[in-house]
Amino acid sequence: MTEVFKTHTKKSINDAVSLVNAPRRTAKYDVISAWNALENANGPKDVLRYPRLLEARQEINEEVEFRTHTPPKFSKDGKIAVLRINSAAQVHGVIATRWAGYLNSKALEIIMVANSGYKPGYVNFSCRIARTARGRDPPVNIIESLKAAAELDQGDLVQRMGESFARGHKEASGGIIPIAEFEELMTLMQIGEKPDPKPGDSSSKKTKASPQKNNLMNYFGKK
Repeated sequence: MTEVFKTHTKKSINDAVSLVNAPRRTAKYDVISAWNALENANGPKDVLRYPRLLEARQEINEEVEFRTHTPPKFSKDGKIAVLRINSAAQVHGVIATRWAGYLNSKALEIIMVANSGYKPGYVNFSCRIARTARGRDPPVNIIESLKAAAELDQGDLVQRMGESFARGHKEASGGIIPIAEFEELMTLMQIGEKPDPKPGDSSSKKTKASPQKNNLMNYFGKK
């Protein structure tokens, strides 16, 4: 990109990338609008003025803002947070990235956003490493964690989920699997289950406490 940046600023390039990606994230999956904008543009500044791209980005921004306030449920060990949304737009990855930078917990490793509204009969999910878990030794590997959970099944769950499970790379994985199989995976990951009481802790109040400390109330208080 060295030669490109001699002609165009990084900001104009990054803004153009954001706009070009917006239409395909909408419920219409409007890829053709992005293609038309690129065909007719002489540079990134032309892309920034393309009405349909601006409209699509606004649509996605509003959908992300609406869906991102869904409260998460945590795994029994506090390592995984799952937010379940129902959106016809491809916003699960964007929301996962946002939450990964926000939730603060010593136990937390992975943020998963599961979207049951994008493809009928399936759950599209995106995972990101929590900000507080980056740089750990050993490093968090999302794909390995997902596969380890699936392999707890004594049957054929892994085969039924198919090749679209745990795709991407170790720091930003995701997948597309049938709803029934996704529910089985949630059970194996112990999502929403209460943590075991700590040894010697007889207080019912402490027994019900979550293993992670986060600032969720502050987050929802902004709304």
